[in-house]
Formats: sequence, structure tokens, C-alpha cells
Amino acid sequence: TIRYSAVRRQGYDGDHTPEDGEKQKELQVIDYRQQQHRLFPLLAASYCFFFTGKLLLHKLEMMEQALVSGKGDITKTEVADVHASSSSLKSFTTTVAADGIEDCRKACGGHGFLQSSGLPELFTSYLQNPTVEGDNYMLPQQVTKVLLKIVQTVQEGDEDEIAKYNKCDSAYLIAPLTAMIKARGKSTEQFPAKSEKDIQDLDVLLHAFRHRSARMLLEAAAQINKDVSSGKTFQTAWNDALVLMMRSSRAHAMCILLSNFVSGIEEESNKTLGQAETSVMKELAVLFGLYWIEREMGDFLEDGYLNEHHGRWIRRGVITMLDKIRPNAVALVDARDFSDFRLKSALGRWDGDVYPAIMKASKKDPLNATEPGPGYEEHLKRLIVGGVGKYTGTASRL
Repeated sequence: TIRYSAVRRQGYDGDHTPEDGEKQKELQVIDYRQQQHRLFPLLAASYCFFFTGKLLLHKLEMMEQALVSGKGDITKTEVADVHASSSSLKSFTTTVAADGIEDCRKACGGHGFLQSSGLPELFTSYLQNPTVEGDNYMLPQQVTKVLLKIVQTVQEGDEDEIAKYNKCDSAYLIAPLTAMIKARGKSTEQFPAKSEKDIQDLDVLLHAFRHRSARMLLEAAAQINKDVSSGKTFQTAWNDALVLMMRSSRAHAMCILLSNFVSGIEEESNKTLGQAETSVMKELAVLFGLYWIEREMGDFLEDGYLNEHHGRWIRRGVITMLDKIRPNAVALVDARDFSDFRLKSALGRWDGDVYPAIMKASKKDPLNATEPGPGYEEHLKRLIVGGVGKYTGTASRL
């Protein structure tokens, strides 16, 4: 879709004054800010998911080797944590991917409906993933079951038990949970950005996601305990907290994703990524963080962690990052190195020769094998007189 948006032109540049004999300059669709806002966060997410998938696969392989060889020290806490991480990630990433494919189809306009665009087949073949291997609305319960044990451990203050989480993805929850529990559930932290420029700092964005995740987890625990204390059965209390669990699982997944994106970039810096590539990857990470804070702003505002000024900074920051990523957008797509054979898309061709490819694909359609098409003689011809539809009246079937 990004490649097609770079090829497709629509509308004229009002800021450009054509010289004598020069045609009015048409705008690339990708230069419309709304199109960028639809597509660039998905581009950022694709790289974010890649780094997280790579790190998760490595962790699973290391755990498997340790268990098979019998030489490793893999604890139940670590196994449960990996299960919580993978469950939350599966629920969130497959939802984003499925919704993203449909958004890409919409962003291609009418051509997105073409079978030759590759998008209808991609969408229908992928759409099973939010359901199979764990339904995306059921998995958050498993995530919450694991994470609520952290809340209990921090509340009890057992340092030996807390230390078991040091190698876990959920270790980031310990510090903010400790602070919130000492403050009796109230948030004492504030967004650390002191200026609009600070919101492009990845450490600042990570702080925001960690705070949100810890607060929502503690809120879920508090709601369940309060409902049980008020006389509700545990099953009823658990059922009433399911929506909050879903939000808490999403928050946990986003925190892991951004953290893994940042650590993945740092690990590959000066190895497979040069200085310029590292800079571009960090811009994608910043966009990913800002975009999802913007989309779920209420989660950050409701406890006063963000204020109205921060909200405006974040919205403007998203636009700033779109502008920074624009020059490299097509190159970032090309860097994934998906061949035309795999894409099977007239719109996403590597060479950008879109319209001849659409015409070539249309000629392969059996409906276009004859001129006029099938059904014309039997049905359409008798309705057409000199190019005008012949009205014969309507009759009620009642």
C-alpha cells in the first residue's frame, strides 16, 4: 500500500506555480498527512513485531536447550512469564495485523478491492489468526492470572520471590507496583517529559508504557478484591473484571513490544545496522510509542500521569515523526525484501509499474475474455436503447 501510495497521484499542489509550458504538479497520495497517519504506524509496527518475534524465538530456543540438556536453571516463574508474554503478544499483534490489512485495503481506494491487488487474498487468509491458537479475547485472562501473582508478591514484600522475576519480561512491573502500593494504589509518578522535544526520547516513552501497564494491573487486582470483599463470588468478580483484563493485557504487550524494539535496535547497532539505519529505526520506535499513546490517551490521562499539555505535545509529535519517516518510507518497505512472487500484488510491485500490471491482470479474468462480456445479449442488450435505459415499469410481487 505504501508503494502504491507513492505511485498514485491525486489532487494538485496549490503551493506550486507552474512555469510556461509546465503542467500543474500532481501530489503523490503518500504526501497527504492523513494517508501517512494510516500507513506509517503500521510500518513501524511491522518492524517492532519483527524485533520482538526475533527476541522471543531466541528466548524459547534457549529455554528448550536448557530443559533438554538438563543443565539450565529454568524456574516455573520464568516459564509462566513467557506464557504471559506470548499470550499478550499474540492477542495484540494479530489484532493489529488483521485490522492493518483491512486499513491498507481501504487506503488503496477502489483498487484495493481488486483481486490482483493481493489484499483480498491476504486478508481472508490471515483473518483466522485472531481466533486460532488462542482466541484474542480469551488469552488476556491467562495473562492476568500470571501477572496478578506479581501484585501479590510485591504486596507481601517477599524479596526472595521478587528476585525470581529478574530475568522475566514482567520485571519492569516491580518498581512502579512497589511505588503505587506504598502510595495505597494512587499514582505518584508524572510523565517525565519537560518539553515537547522530550517526548521523542525512547526512555520517556518506555516510562509511560510501564506506568500505564502497572497501574492497570493494580486496578484489576483492586477491583477483584473489592468485589469479593463486598460479597460477590470470585467467579462473578472475575467476570466483571474481564474488560479491564483485556486492557491490561494490551498494555503489557505494548510495553514488551516497545522495550524489545529498543533493545533490538541497540543490539543490531553497528552490526547489521549502520548509524543512518539505526537513526531511522529509532524514529520508527518513537512513532510506534507516540501513536499508541495518542490512540489510547485516556489510559494515561485518567490517573493524572499525562496532562492536557502532554496530550497536545504527543499529537504534534506524531505529525513530526510522520514527516521524518516520509523520505525513507518506500525504502523501509523495500528493505523487507518481499518478492513480487510472494506479494502477488499489482499494486505493490517493486518496480512501481502498477497500471499496466492491473490491465494485464484484468485480461486474465474470464469475464473479460469476450467483448461484450457474458450476459450482455441475454439480459442487458434488451434494456439499452440508444444508450438510455428503457423503463418498463415495476410490478409488485405482493
